[in-house]
Amino acid sequence: MDSLRTYRVGIILATLLLVVVGWFIVKPTAESLPPYLASSAQPTGIKAVLVLLEEKGKQVKEWRQPMRVLPAATGQAMLVVEPKRLVPEEQIDILDWVSEGNHLILFQSNPSEWEDLPFDTDYIEDKENQERNLQGPLVQGRFMGRAETSLRLIEEADMEPLLYDDQGILAGRTEVGDGTVTFFLVPDWLTNQRIDQLSHFEAIWPYLQGEWSVLWVDEYHHGLLEKPGLLAIYPGWLVAACIQLGIVLLLYVWWKGKRFGPVYTLREWTVRRGDETLLAVSSWYERRGLAQDALRHREAYMRQLLHDRWGVHQRADRVEIVRYAKTKWTNQEVEKIAHLLERLEQAKIEGRYSSKSLLADSLLLDEIMKRLEKE
Repeated sequence: MDSLRTYRVGIILATLLLVVVGWFIVKPTAESLPPYLASSAQPTGIKAVLVLLEEKGKQVKEWRQPMRVLPAATGQAMLVVEPKRLVPEEQIDILDWVSEGNHLILFQSNPSEWEDLPFDTDYIEDKENQERNLQGPLVQGRFMGRAETSLRLIEEADMEPLLYDDQGILAGRTEVGDGTVTFFLVPDWLTNQRIDQLSHFEAIWPYLQGEWSVLWVDEYHHGLLEKPGLLAIYPGWLVAACIQLGIVLLLYVWWKGKRFGPVYTLREWTVRRGDETLLAVSSWYERRGLAQDALRHREAYMRQLLHDRWGVHQRADRVEIVRYAKTKWTNQEVEKIAHLLERLEQAKIEGRYSSKSLLADSLLLDEIMKRLEKE
């Protein structure tokens, strides 16, 4: 008993030791995600402000497709935060989409890539990145912020300053067609770790409150792609035509192949064996040379019919059977059954009985048995 208790205690201690050692040696770590991801709750993600927007009743969706397939509806907005590898062709696609009546909100540390927008910058001497007062049309009261950038927007006629400190403009807006483009030089203010520091939230929150039908968040330029389906490479009209053609073909095949009405099973498949079984049995008899055995089986079936129809004993001789036949059948039919019985007696006497003889006698047997079955 003591040895069993010692064994159990040893197992428990070994298990605990294994867990402790495994925890320190292979300590689980959180997955490292790229910065500025909409779904990332890490310090460098932007999930916090998006969750708040959803709680306020805003429709927020991630965009994971190329910019050339942006939805054609108007009254929408696109939030782009520090995009990677944004080529000029994509900029043209985005601005065309904006000009149709949509809105683009850019959080990017350097606007030099956007040559078609009036967002030029100038360098300032602010190596300490101190906390500074924030001002702007929607900034009410004393707000403070820390802009960790040495760039400021240059004020131009077609740009509306939205947010600035004593060093220059941090955010501006310009009109593009029927839409607008809003640019912020402080993308880090939108991250989970800095959104609640100083007055960063109060400074940018009003510009995320537009009356848009949906706010798209660009994840395509953060490496998150939505893989198109198998049929995405084909035009819609071709896919629709193929689907309709397939439905028509299925209906045609169904119409040609479907049996309307009840299914009747042939009598010989239920009363006697099927054709395949008969062929297999006959082939076996032929290979084994059992022609006489097959003839005896057929004779036994005929005598069973004579017993059932006329009451003739199954071991009756030829004379007795012919006598009964004369009372039932015509003279011609009596001669046939007498000839058949004589052939059967000869087959028993002969030493060798061929398949050819079996075939000839089987024809006579078939004729007699069909006549008996009609009795």
